[in-house]
Amino acid sequence: MRQLTYLYGALIVVTLSLVCLLIGTVDILIAMVCGFGANLYVVILYRQKKTMFVGSRFAPLMLVAVMPAVASIAMFFLGYLGSNWVEATYRTATTTGFSIAVFITSYPIIPAIKFKAKEDNRLDYKTSPLVSVLVPAYNEQGVISRTITSLLSLKYERKEIIIIDDGSSDLTRFVAQGYAKQGVRVVTKPNGGKASALNYGLLFAKGDIVITIDADSMVTRDAVDRIVQAMESDPNNVAVAGNIKVLNSNSILTRIQELEYSMAINTIRRAFALFGAVMVIPGAFGAFKKKAVMEVGGYDTDTVTEDFDITIKLLKTRGAVSSSSTAYAYTEVPSSWKSLYKQRVRWGTGTFQTLLKHKDIFTNNRYGALHSFVFPIMLFSLFNPLASFIAMGAGIMLSLAGGFLLFARMMFMFLLIQLFVSLLALTIDNEDRGLAVYSPFFVFIYKQFIDFVTLVSIIKALTGKEKKWHKLERAGGLDAISVGR
Repeated sequence: MRQLTYLYGALIVVTLSLVCLLIGTVDILIAMVCGFGANLYVVILYRQKKTMFVGSRFAPLMLVAVMPAVASIAMFFLGYLGSNWVEATYRTATTTGFSIAVFITSYPIIPAIKFKAKEDNRLDYKTSPLVSVLVPAYNEQGVISRTITSLLSLKYERKEIIIIDDGSSDLTRFVAQGYAKQGVRVVTKPNGGKASALNYGLLFAKGDIVITIDADSMVTRDAVDRIVQAMESDPNNVAVAGNIKVLNSNSILTRIQELEYSMAINTIRRAFALFGAVMVIPGAFGAFKKKAVMEVGGYDTDTVTEDFDITIKLLKTRGAVSSSSTAYAYTEVPSSWKSLYKQRVRWGTGTFQTLLKHKDIFTNNRYGALHSFVFPIMLFSLFNPLASFIAMGAGIMLSLAGGFLLFARMMFMFLLIQLFVSLLALTIDNEDRGLAVYSPFFVFIYKQFIDFVTLVSIIKALTGKEKKWHKLERAGGLDAISVGR
């Protein structure tokens, strides 16, 4: 399995190189060199065996954001980048965008493989700290029962289960109270949103480790054992992200999201976990040291992505945030384009709100990895959709000008890159590689949809039009999965 992982990683790099050579222009070659140079920088950081939270470091993304532009301007004055300022400006923007694309696509490969090996060698923990499991719930009468059932089936013994009913107008509270004799505690409060509910739950939590689970999530029997093991493996850890799987994988749209989740967790999140800088502890399943959460003032209510905000607050304290690929939780994902749009607008808006809230990270190098690595990548990821639309428009113009075959070859290469990225992500965790058949949707249709939603989210964040949390419509009625891992 490890050999296949190396193979797919190598194929991604080779295909990216072929794309650059196929285009063959000096500006694209500059982009490739800068992109791979930034990858090398990341590898060097890891090989130094130093945490990125010690001291300040020059941001590796400067290599892909500044150097391509500087080199392009120099090429223009040397006569290699068009004959007028208009063409030079467009090609400079294209060069910078392509350099970012090369880096964003390839930088997670080596760190993700390294973290996977580190996880495989992780020792079993020796202690069993008390764990408080918090489940915020608002109008979840159709799904809360299966969530509680999965929690009661956990192998981990030293735990308390607390359901926080956030002013539900349905029977959520009464369904949860039906499990009181089995040790489940239900607390109620007026509706105030998820962050408010979690803060209220923290008042009752007695455990040293607090685990948050969404009311529609189901965990495997050893999930808490696994996430505690990850937490205890490093004394610097203040939080650990669980591995989120798709529960309702029964349509093309949900299968696409299943592949998306695998790619995000198995490559990107692992890359950040290697440096103790996982960006988001998902609300669906994550663990925190209670002391650390209380010291940063708990959850804030000024963004619509409280999970991202609390993670950044913890990272700013220089604590390490890691990940567990073997602590599984299953959750429902949107089954319609309308629901997906609402969810991703909230995610994107909340992400940008959090970036603006913690904008001091961009200028303060004492935040180490947040300053030099995490936030720059988040910012470029948010503006990457604009570059994608520009690139697609340029490709269409190229086709109309007689360059259709070149454009078609470029698109084919990008399809191959996406296929190899998908296979790499699925192979790392020995997942069903059949999901890779949905990878073309990440080049066409789905990607354009997500890019559009991201642009809408940025506008909403800047105009302050997205203030409240939107509850995902649950399908409910789904059969309970087997959680006997």
